[in-house]
Amino acid sequence: MKTNQGFLNDLYTIKDIREDRGENKVVMQVDLNPSHEIFKGHFPGNPVLPGVCTVQIVKELLACYLKKDLMLKKAGTIKYLSFLNPEANRLIDIEMQLKDTKEGLLACSAKVFYESTVFCSFRGEFEKVH
Repeated sequence: MKTNQGFLNDLYTIKDIREDRGENKVVMQVDLNPSHEIFKGHFPGNPVLPGVCTVQIVKELLACYLKKDLMLKKAGTIKYLSFLNPEANRLIDIEMQLKDTKEGLLACSAKVFYESTVFCSFRGEFEKVH
């Protein structure tokens, strides 16, 4: 099954997956690749993970976890709270809380963080693509 992982194994690799099925929560730890091409232009000498890439990583991890292709239908809230420099924070955690909506979409609240530093919080809805 195709899961549209454009960045997986190039920009990042999945290191660990922890599930809490009772809470509909999953936490994935990823290892960012600080030598990825994207950091050469964003920004030379001071690499920062672009915000759009952060959201794409959340989508890819969720698709990988569910083994389904997903399409982002609504991004209700996206907050970038701290710059994510892959040289300073190569390992990051992505915590995702999941819930089915009445409209048949998948609601996801996600937090991208390492220890006490939160880089991004996300709240959106995805459609499962067949």
